[in-house]
Amino acid sequence: MHYERIENALDVCNEHVMHLDPSNLQDKELETYLVSGLVVLIVSEYEEYLEQLFGQRADRCGDQHASNYIKKTLSQKFRSPDLGKINETLNRFDRAYKDVFMGEVENSPEHAAWDSIMKARHAVVHKKGSLNMTFLELKEKYPLTKNLISSVETALGVVS
Repeated sequence: MHYERIENALDVCNEHVMHLDPSNLQDKELETYLVSGLVVLIVSEYEEYLEQLFGQRADRCGDQHASNYIKKTLSQKFRSPDLGKINETLNRFDRAYKDVFMGEVENSPEHAAWDSIMKARHAVVHKKGSLNMTFLELKEKYPLTKNLISSVETALGVVS
């Protein structure tokens, strides 16, 4: 499973959040810290996985030197992988990849969920804005973001 760390963390945090009192400010603060950590974990795992996917596609060119160059070029591309970065990279491989991907996700619930998690990560990591996501909202958005990753796999024609 690609997302075992995320799934395990969500399960552990769910056990704790179930026992929190939503009317208690300290419990709300604890939930915010849990969500912050989970958002950073999710994006980190996605960064790594996206890099793997594009690396697998590069390997299919059959030229080890070209593949290595592509992988090194992409190695820093997916830090905070917003849809613009994903689209740009897909387009650099082939516009058809971008078109397939955007056809599946543009203005979709997956797109909105992805943007929400990226915005939350940005708020946590760069202390810009505030984290406006509850644990329940994160649990609702997370499966949609996995669908978005599946759309990248489909566009590239690779599955890890």
